[in-house]
Amino acid sequence: MKTNVSTIKLLTAAMVAGFVGAAQGQSTIISDNFDSYTAGANWFGWAGGDVANDTVTIGATTGMGGSQGLTWQTDFTGSYNGYVAAQDGFGAVSGNTDPNLNDYVVTFDMAVQNGVAVNNLQLNIGGWLNQWYSGAEQGSTGSDQLNTSSVGVGTGFQQITVNLGALNTAGGGSFNPLDQTWQIQFQLNGWEIAGGGPVTGEEVTIDNLQVQVVPEPTTLALAGLGAAGLLAIRRRKV
Repeated sequence: MKTNVSTIKLLTAAMVAGFVGAAQGQSTIISDNFDSYTAGANWFGWAGGDVANDTVTIGATTGMGGSQGLTWQTDFTGSYNGYVAAQDGFGAVSGNTDPNLNDYVVTFDMAVQNGVAVNNLQLNIGGWLNQWYSGAEQGSTGSDQLNTSSVGVGTGFQQITVNLGALNTAGGGSFNPLDQTWQIQFQLNGWEIAGGGPVTGEEVTIDNLQVQVVPEPTTLALAGLGAAGLLAIRRRKV
């Protein structure tokens, strides 16, 4: 059976257009590699419960590629109690025009330099309708079930990925991704470290935080996949 060259070109063009359209849909709306930290202006930290000697610093331990990272250093003095946290705000967020929270993905690199493994890390994101905390907080999402148990002690950095739709569901939140100001908070809880404490010299670093919009495949992309399948069938019949 002879294959029509024009048909093959048309199907190939549709396939390529679909894949290009899908790739262009992904965009980064928040990015922080912690390398431009200004004391008192970014990522302030606090602690509570049975902890001692706690610090939240930028650059105390280097992150990926020798750059700065956000580091917690603390002693959990009690069993299953105490926490250390850090948060920062991102105003005038742009590119977050997709109302579907399932299309938003948070990634960051994490390492445990000393102490014990962290079974779960808490991540909370709050939103304000206008730029830089204007008005009341509109809603938040959060969970203490962000599984980080795969990050071994002293084994270097590993990337952690979480879909905000799943995080919002787990935390019972009401976060709206269209908000202009996002406040991101990480919290290390004593009851979620391996063994539940006590532990001396716990040291955890995160780096390369990103929030991306990764929408579901568009109709154009699906059409491209269909075109690829048709093209493969026609070739087999030649």
